[in-house]
Amino acid sequence: MRVLHLPTNIASQISVTVRALRDVGVDARGILWGNAPTANAAGIATFGSCSRRRHSLRGLLLTLAWYRTLRNAMRWADVIHWHFGLCTLPFQADIRYAAKLEKPRIVEFWGSDVRDPPIASADNPYQRRFYEQCPPSVLDAITRSARKAQERFSRLGFACLISGPELKAYVDSRRFTGSYFVRQRMFLSEFEPQYADPNAPRPLVVHAPSHKGKKGTDCVLRVIEQLRRTHVFEFQLLHGVERSEALRIVRRCDVFLDQFVVGDHGLATLEAMAFGKPAVCYIKPSLVPEYPPDCPIVNANQDNLAQVVEGLLVDGQRRHEIGRRSRAYVEQHHDAHQIARQLIKIYEELIEKNRDRRHRGDR
Repeated sequence: MRVLHLPTNIASQISVTVRALRDVGVDARGILWGNAPTANAAGIATFGSCSRRRHSLRGLLLTLAWYRTLRNAMRWADVIHWHFGLCTLPFQADIRYAAKLEKPRIVEFWGSDVRDPPIASADNPYQRRFYEQCPPSVLDAITRSARKAQERFSRLGFACLISGPELKAYVDSRRFTGSYFVRQRMFLSEFEPQYADPNAPRPLVVHAPSHKGKKGTDCVLRVIEQLRRTHVFEFQLLHGVERSEALRIVRRCDVFLDQFVVGDHGLATLEAMAFGKPAVCYIKPSLVPEYPPDCPIVNANQDNLAQVVEGLLVDGQRRHEIGRRSRAYVEQHHDAHQIARQLIKIYEELIEKNRDRRHRGDR
């Protein structure tokens, strides 16, 4: 089986997935459009891009070269796995070519590509408050983009895949030739646990927002200032910090604070858990039943965050125990090799469905 992953390396998930598939015997390759960072780039080619407005000739030549590269790679593949609901070429030429080849194809949505503000706000007051700060024209544009993402891929015969429970509310699985779910994947050998010292005299609390507004950083900073009046601890805000340095600090922290707006966790929570840390994150009530019963994420919202963090600061043994359960959880549910085997079954099903469809003469 030859599997091609394209084109956006969200949270290094293309590079992680390709490596894991290759480890379990699949001939997997990834080609990335743009100057995307990769986490250990085995089997990954990065295709640089530039602004076609500012560098018209160079941009045109790069675009043509990218299209040629895509065509060759798609002809090579048995399965095309597209990450993120955006196209890289005008007139959707990239995914149209995949459809023209009639290859088994699947799009994996990752969040902001399909998150629809009205749906996201319906059961989440913190997300609603975040969107209320945006002009109506911006919100309308986000909604149109999210809906068009599904329309363009479903119309061209893609199956769809999601990796987080939150996305189920946004994706209309009836549109697609198949609908699947796997969890985010991690190479756990790269995250050596360092469990929190239950007797730490000054526990270290870390918050590492990629986007301060979407992570609820203002709330986090207010809570930290409030708790500093009554408790002894250290705090580090990691924003704009090089990834390897950020991971080094997370590995030695005692409490990790992730996001308090979206209502679901991302890779940052999982990385902290893989290091054996208690991770505090807002999981909105409607999603709690979607998680395995052994999920040890410490659930907190913007209204009770101070009390939740205080409980962890005063109970070192609890921090340590949650950290151990957190590592066990990601080993059980997010190991890249286990999920690679789940993906193989999905690919095999797509190949079989595609074979049947072509035999019937369907398009």
